[in-house]
Amino acid sequence: MKILLCCNAGMSSSILVNKMREAGAKRGMDVEVGAVARMELDKEVGKWDVCLVGPQLSYAVEGIKVQMGIPVACVEPRVYALADGDAALDFAINLKG
Repeated sequence: MKILLCCNAGMSSSILVNKMREAGAKRGMDVEVGAVARMELDKEVGKWDVCLVGPQLSYAVEGIKVQMGIPVACVEPRVYALADGDAALDFAINLKG
């Protein structure tokens, strides 16, 4: 599964990316997690299964769905703030369906 995290600058999500990778490794999952700034999102079309959006970009979810053509949803602020890799990974798995 390939999960992309999108935030304003692509930096604040890097901690959560690492925690999600750790969570996937602990579960023995084949998971790729990356982060990108909103401005760079156009370069990522067609490369990912789902896109999680940082809470600071919750207003942009619908536009990102159209742009990416994949399931897109905003990460809960608490999950994002605590960098809860397990919860974010579960959220991405459920989003993909």
